[in-house]
Amino acid sequence: MIKADFHLHTEDSYDSRIIATELLAQAIREEYQLIAITEHLDLLPQELGAWGLPSLTRYTRRINELKATNPPLELLLGIEIGDYHCHRDFAKRLVDQYDFEIILGSVHFLGDHTNVAIPIHRKMDNAAVQEYYLSNLALVEQCDIDVLAHLGVYKRFYSARPDESFAGAIIKDIFEVMIEREIALELNFSCIRKTYQRLIPEPEQIELYRSLGGSLFTIASDAHFMDHFGDGAHLLPGWLLENAVFSERKSRVLCCPPEAK
Repeated sequence: MIKADFHLHTEDSYDSRIIATELLAQAIREEYQLIAITEHLDLLPQELGAWGLPSLTRYTRRINELKATNPPLELLLGIEIGDYHCHRDFAKRLVDQYDFEIILGSVHFLGDHTNVAIPIHRKMDNAAVQEYYLSNLALVEQCDIDVLAHLGVYKRFYSARPDESFAGAIIKDIFEVMIEREIALELNFSCIRKTYQRLIPEPEQIELYRSLGGSLFTIASDAHFMDHFGDGAHLLPGWLLENAVFSERKSRVLCCPPEAK
């Protein structure tokens, strides 16, 4: 059975309280096969103004020193690039200087600067939801990423699943581009810590991706605190945990045949 986490934040993410050495020790105790540390790289003006630019040199050195201890699991050096499509050339010049093993792409902001990854004081209307999914489509079309992270993150603080049928064609387009470009779909269970209490994307959307021929996945706690590591793993589909294998790619994303049940 697969036991892995491809989306974790530690000391070099401004919003994380996890210490990487403690995380690694916990993962070893719990017999994980792989973990990926994927610190934030957020480059929108409002983010740089609030948090500054992290030192990628310091970060990569720190993780490579941990890797050099030869832990009894696979440890990947990764990065999560927020809203990559909005500053693609600048972000690419930054990350190309480092040997990242896995690159996550994610959408956090709408054009009006609404941060969809934190509590929103209003329910997003259909136009805003459509903008969110169109941003994800631009991300997978335009950016060199290994994984599309937390698709549907705007729902984290909802109490019930919204009707997204009006965005179905865009979501299908996202999946078709991902399959063509061999970008993995992240199964993110961070909503278990919020009011939504569901896996994102939801099982029906995951099955749509599979029905189109999608077979590349990652598992993600998206943890920023130690007690969040692995806390929603029970939401993951059994067919993935039982049938997936680690790929031979540098990113090690999981391969699972669409017909697996």
